[in-house]
Amino acid sequence: MKKILLATIAFCCAASLSFAQDKVTETSTKVLPMFGGKQKTEAEQMKDEKFLTSCDKNFSNRQEASKFFMERGWEYLNEGQTDTAMYRFNLAWLLNPGNKDTYWAFGLVSSAQGNTNEAVDLYEKAIAIDGKNSLLLSDASEAYLTLYKDKNKKKHLKKAAGYLASATTLDGSNSFALYNMSLVKYYEKKYAEAWDYLHKSRNINMTQIDYGYVMDLVAKMPDPQGFFKQGEATATTN
Repeated sequence: MKKILLATIAFCCAASLSFAQDKVTETSTKVLPMFGGKQKTEAEQMKDEKFLTSCDKNFSNRQEASKFFMERGWEYLNEGQTDTAMYRFNLAWLLNPGNKDTYWAFGLVSSAQGNTNEAVDLYEKAIAIDGKNSLLLSDASEAYLTLYKDKNKKKHLKKAAGYLASATTLDGSNSFALYNMSLVKYYEKKYAEAWDYLHKSRNINMTQIDYGYVMDLVAKMPDPQGFFKQGEATATTN
């Protein structure tokens, strides 16, 4: 109960830095990863110090405070408030630049905004801190697959395949990694293996499957298990 109260107080103390109360434009550094990486003005630096001092008084440490603002960021992101979420992630990063989750979050938002090259760089920062996180590796692989589709460079496909191999070794139940590995095999024209990974993925979680991809795969090779039929966008019920 005490921890919840302290967190609430800290959030109120940070109200002066609230995104909703600040004038923000599309190019504002508040909505760019790591505040855009630009040198801050003296006034901005003073505001940061005020925020950090407030958090130091109301949290046991900055790591805890960083986690708190990460959680707020995820809440805003789930509500579709991307800019507000990014600002909260920036505050979490300001509190703890060593928090891999901030770079991970930056990567996810950048990827969703179509900034794939930036997303890859941010994922790499997160992986440099925690290279044994299956979910992180699978998210990074998706960005590399997007780059491969856009630029058709084998180095991107190779990078995705490597991360997915690690992700599935770390967690064999990571359905997203298995699905992305199916895509890798499809691009490599190894359609039987693509089907194998696709079925492993859908046995765990059907919701992430892109049926446009399924139809593309069916066109290259009929489903060996007969679960997906040619010309159909849905699975059989047999």
